[in-house]
Amino acid sequence: MKACNLFNAWSLPQLIPNASGYCAQGLKQADPLAIDTSGGFGKARVVYEYLNRVKAPVAIMKDRRPWLVFALVFCWKIALFVISAQPVPASDSYFYDGAVVHHLLHGGYYNPCLAAAFPISSAQVFSVYPPFYQVPLLAWMSVFGVSALSAMALHIFLIGIYMVLLLAIFRRLQTPGWCVQLAGAFLLLITFHDRPDTVAHVMGMLAIYSWVRSRRILSEGLADNRISRWNWLTVVCVVLTIATSLQIGGVYFLWVFLGTALACYAGKERFPIVPMAAMAAAPIVLVLMVKTFLPLPWEGFVEHARQTPFITGFRALSWQEVLKVVRSVPGILLVTILLCWSWFTRRRELMAAMATRPGIIMLPALLGSLGVVAACLTILSANIVGNIPIYLQPLIVACYLALFGPLVASKLQSRLQVGCFVLMVLLGSVRAVGMSTWGIVCARDTSYASVMRRVAKELESHPTGTEVVISSPFLYEAALHQNIKPIHSDWLVRVWRDQQPDDARALVARKPAQLILSQFEYYRRYQGILEKVKSDPQLGSMEIENTAKTPSPDSFKSIQRVLQNVSWAPVIVNLTWK
Repeated sequence: MKACNLFNAWSLPQLIPNASGYCAQGLKQADPLAIDTSGGFGKARVVYEYLNRVKAPVAIMKDRRPWLVFALVFCWKIALFVISAQPVPASDSYFYDGAVVHHLLHGGYYNPCLAAAFPISSAQVFSVYPPFYQVPLLAWMSVFGVSALSAMALHIFLIGIYMVLLLAIFRRLQTPGWCVQLAGAFLLLITFHDRPDTVAHVMGMLAIYSWVRSRRILSEGLADNRISRWNWLTVVCVVLTIATSLQIGGVYFLWVFLGTALACYAGKERFPIVPMAAMAAAPIVLVLMVKTFLPLPWEGFVEHARQTPFITGFRALSWQEVLKVVRSVPGILLVTILLCWSWFTRRRELMAAMATRPGIIMLPALLGSLGVVAACLTILSANIVGNIPIYLQPLIVACYLALFGPLVASKLQSRLQVGCFVLMVLLGSVRAVGMSTWGIVCARDTSYASVMRRVAKELESHPTGTEVVISSPFLYEAALHQNIKPIHSDWLVRVWRDQQPDDARALVARKPAQLILSQFEYYRRYQGILEKVKSDPQLGSMEIENTAKTPSPDSFKSIQRVLQNVSWAPVIVNLTWK
């Protein structure tokens, strides 16, 4: 009776539709003494604790084994890697890995294949990007060897750590198991992980876990000294995230800062001024130290920033970019639509929910993700949507479901809501399905081992000093052959901010003896370049051999933007010059 009086006093049936219908069934499991109703957010906390203790109106998925979907997705990634060596490294993977590879094989921390565009990073010190990613890469390759497979295995291992951290966050938040399972299905959408982004998101999620542990409203029962330790661990992890990727680090920085402000306001806690100030000041201090005391690495960073500016300028919406966004983050878009609908239909519940644990986690993450999505459609590269928000998507979806899943008015609406999220998973899993079908067929025809033997044979046939243009997946093998001068296929010439590179002219100027290209590079870029080179009077002959027995998705214009980089088969172009 005490519990019922408590909830009636807060007008719970008015806040939650159908609450009176299942209140009597579930309140026996609730402990009203454990519910903190103090402060201005007492009502919101009662609602949230009630929903955590009372079963939702419809049990759509079992609460047992919330980690099951995570484990299945991770096993799928491992199986895909073992069976077909997927995902094939994208065009810029060796751009970030090459300096560590060269250091381990030949000494010197620089990436020689970038000589055409980056004089400092290709011959003196590699400094085009924040350096923390190279630390785990160096440690990993020192143990497991230098190869494309070794780099791919590292990123799968990092994805596993990222999943464990997500589960740890859900456990601290006491997220219902069915919400975790459904959100875990969105991990299928993360199919590209061959850049520093994986390390950045591991450190970012560790920062979020530490932040959750640092706030009493999010992780109750902590002593003051333990809260202080978690605060400073959060700061360290955010700084390391920024030291891995400026863009990703910036998103996690805003997430932690805004979330801390909201948590302190909701929980009537003191804002941790010193740790937050240190978190803001540390990146600035590090940049100033590098610029002042390490002028050469700073110049290397500047030469990269001038050629690949983060902000590309305003542009009109493109349907291809909109499609990329919808395919990459459908869960975030659906959460946004449902929140807007809730604002007009259940504004009181929405406002109360934002002051609960999942709301405090979800709101800053959602705002940061939507900001990145809007920027990707207007002033940034659309590819960034697959590097940042897609990793935040499972956490946003799980927090939304934990908050609003039980608040729907009927069993039908609850099932429809879950059905919509399942449809979003299916929409975004097109590439995962393609990798598991078409990609495996391509791998059976031209396996990783056979491709590397063919690439090695081609490279050994050249005299010392021969220039060869090579795509990223094959540059790991090319680094073993000192008789050639490899040129990264993305960087034939320096690129200026206000100019488009003339790759055909650059190819004629360099006069390489051979091109070893991935299916992606050939069909998306070099097929047109080679058509222009054919008419150049300096060209003697050109022989193109596509070693793919099964046509890759890259060869079909209608689907090459949806499914790419699933075939190891190289396109080998032999050139002679007059």
